[in-house]
Amino acid sequence: MSISSALYNAASGLTASARAVQVVSSNVANAMTEGYAARQLELSASSLGGVGQGVRIAGVTRRVDPILLDLTRAAQAGSQASSARAGFWQSFEAQIGQPGAGLSQALAGFDSALVEASDRPDLDSRLSAVVTSASQLAAKLNGISASVQVQRGNADAAIARDVETLNAGLAQIDTLNASIVKTRAAGQSTLGLEDERQAIISTLSEIVPIREYPRDNGRVTLYTAGGQLLLDLEPQKLGFSAASTMSAGQTVATGLSGLTVNGHPVDTGPNGAFKGGRLAANFAIRDEDGVRAQNDLDLLAGDLISRFDDPATDPTLTAGAPGLFTDAGAALTTPAPVGLAARVSVNDLVLPDGHNELWRVRDGLGAAATPGAVGDASQIHNLIDALERSIAPAPGSAQQNFANTLGSFSAETSQHRHQFEVTATHSATHASELTEQMLAQGVDTDAEMQRLLQIEQAYAANAQVISTADAMLRRLLEI
Repeated sequence: MSISSALYNAASGLTASARAVQVVSSNVANAMTEGYAARQLELSASSLGGVGQGVRIAGVTRRVDPILLDLTRAAQAGSQASSARAGFWQSFEAQIGQPGAGLSQALAGFDSALVEASDRPDLDSRLSAVVTSASQLAAKLNGISASVQVQRGNADAAIARDVETLNAGLAQIDTLNASIVKTRAAGQSTLGLEDERQAIISTLSEIVPIREYPRDNGRVTLYTAGGQLLLDLEPQKLGFSAASTMSAGQTVATGLSGLTVNGHPVDTGPNGAFKGGRLAANFAIRDEDGVRAQNDLDLLAGDLISRFDDPATDPTLTAGAPGLFTDAGAALTTPAPVGLAARVSVNDLVLPDGHNELWRVRDGLGAAATPGAVGDASQIHNLIDALERSIAPAPGSAQQNFANTLGSFSAETSQHRHQFEVTATHSATHASELTEQMLAQGVDTDAEMQRLLQIEQAYAANAQVISTADAMLRRLLEI
């Protein structure tokens, strides 16, 4: 090797060392910057005519594992989805209450008031306690039904926000795509722009799992995990209209908005193109979980009403007349109408703000216009027996007394809550593990410091080569 070649090789090594120091300093400075991908200096051997000509800087690249990144995004989307649905069932169960609280407590209070009234049917205070406890039981059903609709309305509003976020995010990514293409064409670094784009895609992936495919000149094409195109040469436009109010009878079939892509409706179900993320979970809460919870609640309310408008419970009732519990003042129709739990109320005949004829609790709601014998508790015993009578709340279901029907309802709700909590815990753990693996591929400051020592040694070696070559040249000139 000639002295000039040695000088050139050492000079190229010094240049590479200086660039490597810049890369290391950038990594260390951004070690805590969210979305920052660690930089790596790419070097290659340079030769001329088969003779080594030092080292050449091929460029600076981002250290990202695309497979791990895709798995992490999918796991985070799954965690968001299961957490949202678990939250719905937790809230619903909390509204129902644990045994001894909530509906169970209201039912126990009503049953206790009936028993006390049967001991002293002549006392208006005890008849009034029956009406009060019955009103509390009806109000509890009303409140739970209202809570379900609030949860459905919240899910609908969350869908609208997520759709808006998706549209804005896709527009940002499209702009970044264009900027990256232009910047690369100008021969400048696009690493910062790529970091920003990756961070936006990861954020959108919590709403719907997104798969990223590289294109020419640094562009990316985006699809959902279910195969729906989101962005290619231009972003797709997602459409959704939030509901102003939410009632038990509202579904997609009766006017609730579905999701559209460029004006075309898409499936948001468990096997649809937008499956797996928070968006699909909120559709499931609004259109599946909330509807199911309301239907179960309506069946329970229908069971309660039917027990007290039965001629076996109150022989004084005429055909079609409501019993102690009513559907907003009317008799129950079959099958139980949607939203029944929100309309359960106590018969106006015995309410203080209605006719206030408390004696009808003792004599029967359809009794003659004058009170009967004040010591006759037979009708109150009929009311007690109505709660203990075994009937099927729905076709094909087991015959049970009302307390057991309520217990089965509570147990089924707890089962749903537990199922989604287990899924949410598993999903969160999986997402956490993958996130840690992603972080491990980020900036390791200890490794960067070790790399800096290696760069220093390489710099010193190249400097020594130049110093030696300089000494040799000086010696030759002195000869």
